[in-house]
Amino acid sequence: MFITVVAVLCRLGAAASGSCVEEIVTDSNMTPDMSMMACAVGAQAPLAKWMDEHPIYRANWRLERYKCVPGHYEIKGRA
Repeated sequence: MFITVVAVLCRLGAAASGSCVEEIVTDSNMTPDMSMMACAVGAQAPLAKWMDEHPIYRANWRLERYKCVPGHYEIKGRA
């Protein structure tokens, strides 16, 4: 099954409701051994590492939530 990991990231200190965005972090094409269970249970540490290394999201952003989506996912823009 194809799985997409989607992070919902929000700007720190932004109280407005349009301050969050969705970002596709990885999918099972890039991480072949990923399953829904592995994603749900073990995605937090890799997401933290991804945020720390990302040029945009490493500062002034927080991970609000993430989701493991079966199939291909289309970014909706603002979360």
